[in-house]
Amino acid sequence: FMYTVPVSVSPAATVGVTNMDGENHTVTADSGSAFDVKALAGSTVTFAAPKTAGSYPFHCIYHGNMHGVLVVK
Repeated sequence: FMYTVPVSVSPAATVGVTNMDGENHTVTADSGSAFDVKALAGSTVTFAAPKTAGSYPFHCIYHGNMHGVLVVK
């Protein structure tokens, strides 16, 4: 129940999310609608990073202890 996040990604880069456990998770931006993807147990999904540089805190809507920050630069 943790995220492994790259140091940074380019604007509009394709970001891959691999869920390696038996629970469903999301990668949901804390504010706005920059990104919100659901990663079912054992699946891999992708989403486009925001086009604007910055730090984007995110969380899993199912598990309140899962947090991270996507840095776009």
